Amino acid sequence: MPDLLSHTTLYVEVLLPLNLAQFYTYRVPFEWNEEVAVGKRVIVQFGRKKVYSALILSISEQPPEKYQAKYILSVMDDLPIVNDTQLRFWEWVAQYYMCTMGEVMNAALPSALKLESQSKVVLRDEIPEDIVLDKHEIPVIDNLRKLGELTMDQVDKLSGKKSTYKTVQSLYEKGLIWINEEIQGGYKAKVRKFLVLNESFKTEEEFEETISALERRAPKQLEALLAMMSADLDMEGVDRAEFISEHDLSTSAVNALIDKQIFIQYEKEVDRLEEVDDSELRVNQLTVPQKQIYEALHDSYKDKEIALLQGVTSSGKTHIYISLIEEQIKKGKQVLYLLPEISLTTQLIRRLQAYFGNSVVVTHSRFNNNERAEVWYKLLNKEIDILIAPRSGVFMPFDNLGLIVVDEEHENSYKQNEPNPRYNARDASIVLARMHGAKVLLGSATPSLESYRNALDGKYGFRHLEGRYSGVQVPEYEIVDMRLERLLNTNNGIFSGRLLDEIKQAHAEGKQSILFLNRKGYVPITECTECSWTPKCIRCDISLTYYRKDNCLRCHFCGYQIKPINECPSCGNTDIRMTGYGTERVETELQTILPDLAIQRFDQATARTKSAYERIIGDFEAGRTDILVGTQMLTKGLDFQNVTLVGILDADHALNFPDFRAYERSFQQMIQVGGRAGRREIQGKVLIQTNQPSHRVLNQVVQADYKGMYELEVEEREKFNYPPFWRLIRITVKHKDYFLTEKAADYLNWLLKKDFGDFILGPEEPFVTRIRGLYLRQLLIKLDPEKSRKAMKAVIALKVDQFRKTKEYRGVRLVVDVDPY
Repeated sequence: MPDLLSHTTLYVEVLLPLNLAQFYTYRVPFEWNEEVAVGKRVIVQFGRKKVYSALILSISEQPPEKYQAKYILSVMDDLPIVNDTQLRFWEWVAQYYMCTMGEVMNAALPSALKLESQSKVVLRDEIPEDIVLDKHEIPVIDNLRKLGELTMDQVDKLSGKKSTYKTVQSLYEKGLIWINEEIQGGYKAKVRKFLVLNESFKTEEEFEETISALERRAPKQLEALLAMMSADLDMEGVDRAEFISEHDLSTSAVNALIDKQIFIQYEKEVDRLEEVDDSELRVNQLTVPQKQIYEALHDSYKDKEIALLQGVTSSGKTHIYISLIEEQIKKGKQVLYLLPEISLTTQLIRRLQAYFGNSVVVTHSRFNNNERAEVWYKLLNKEIDILIAPRSGVFMPFDNLGLIVVDEEHENSYKQNEPNPRYNARDASIVLARMHGAKVLLGSATPSLESYRNALDGKYGFRHLEGRYSGVQVPEYEIVDMRLERLLNTNNGIFSGRLLDEIKQAHAEGKQSILFLNRKGYVPITECTECSWTPKCIRCDISLTYYRKDNCLRCHFCGYQIKPINECPSCGNTDIRMTGYGTERVETELQTILPDLAIQRFDQATARTKSAYERIIGDFEAGRTDILVGTQMLTKGLDFQNVTLVGILDADHALNFPDFRAYERSFQQMIQVGGRAGRREIQGKVLIQTNQPSHRVLNQVVQADYKGMYELEVEEREKFNYPPFWRLIRITVKHKDYFLTEKAADYLNWLLKKDFGDFILGPEEPFVTRIRGLYLRQLLIKLDPEKSRKAMKAVIALKVDQFRKTKEYRGVRLVVDVDPY
């Protein structure tokens, strides 16, 4: 059989990590016939110059009909890195979210597993003298003799031929060149240097001679040798870096001992992922209410694959998650634990590792490329039982998944906004679980309206965990009328007098406070007092935000920045006013008002790196910080035992946002951030600063009336054909020319109106009308629940394709976003 296969001409259909609507077929050299397999990566040349790692989708003996297949350049993997279930899942994501599988592959694979390069052509050592070269090949060989190697760009210019590949292939077949693929971005195992004592110096005679010589000439080397002799050595020796650091040794002295072959140095692959001491693991103890909920969820899984667990903040939902996870681990299954925000992983991984030890691994975007690739390979090798991850976790290579936990399932962070695929990890996880035959648990104190409705309709199992863990009271919410504060002159700019009094009281009692404001920077608007001119981004239609620490005005969309304005370029006025406030200004002004308190800021600017956010959270947990000022990163599941006060500085900003979900999200955000207060013995307090004290959502928050909020919202949504009753697809039209953008949007609208009539809104300008130099127009399509969603998407895809083939609009970009909320 192997002999027969080795003489069969095989072709592989491959997937490239590009936005391409089709797959491509390549020919397999005979010697690699037995190495190719679905899910393995192969190096292929695509186009004249680029080389990519592509993924094998299928293998056949059928050549392509419309073009001559190029050969694959190499097989990269010994075993497949993607399994069949993953490929089916990628296909579903591409179909449902109306994008290409190449875009899904690009999002799914860690960067270290997606390789791309420009080929380099290298001259072979021996070239036959009688070889015949054509006019395109001669200049290439002449220059290779001078330079040794050429890039494909250089070959392109020298050969003067349209198809560089044909020239290179001809030279390769004549035995004149090698094609050297210097592929960047590949996964590299982490290697550390270890030291062991040379066996010959372990005898008493050799040891005494060496000691005597070093005493006279090299005391620092003697110090290193004695440290090695006293170390508790195992077969592996000692980690070189740790050995030098721990004993405060001279690096040059250690190097000298290596040169003298007294120390033997060698390299060893080590794990990038931190290990914990799992010799003493905790036992998960459920309270009576928690045990009742656990058993009820267990029963609901007998006839439903999905369950929704609603429980107030700090009700102990995590303990129930742990019990369900334990059950799956005992069955030999894997568990995916999804979180909406990477800031949550710091606390959660410690909590889960206390129960499951090194069976728990975390991955997120703050990991470097090699760390993420290492997690991927560990899953492939079945070395991970529980993976904690943000939304991208749905793409990991599970092959025995038993449970997916979607914590804080209401969070819009589960939705990918840019680039494609614009998927929602909560919804995608349900499909992924179905493919694996796994269960899904959605958890939240404030479920999304979609999930809650599915639970009420009986599509999901549903349980409500009432009351906080160990009988702790839920926080008391209080509305602070900022209009009245200004009238009575009791406020201090950003802060009401009431809030400052409560902060001081909390500090006096040895407690901590959290201040929430979902706005970054120092001030959002800089304005001329004479003509109202405002500095804006040159590429985006948005005001520049002032950052005091960096002393610059910066665009939040594209990163464009300029120095602060001292004189209005429009009228010459030097009186420039800064209006509004962000987290940076809150931190600065609070330090002025309360100089004796330790204040830290927790937002994207201060918590950019893995170590930075771990340090900020660690300082607050340890009590080294009195007040933590932050954005929405603070609202998502963090557990601080000494916090008794939460201040919401500007409730109106979220309530007034122009979005059909504004009230739902405002309610969720305020309940969630308020839930950080009073999570142990003392009842917490939440102060909400607002100019709309009678707003119905604020009163629902004060009463913790989720059901009341839900009923009023779904009544409005049903009336105006919005989710959860109708599905939405948003199409954004982008181009650098304002008038062409407008014209293209009108044309697309005309194409779609024939099929969707009045169920199209727009085209209209979005909240920000230009981003990164491109003008934007949006159309919102409402999908009738009485019609086939698949058929309606097919019509939209057809119209979009028709639009893209129209010559006048070929430069116009369309972005299709399914479920854009």
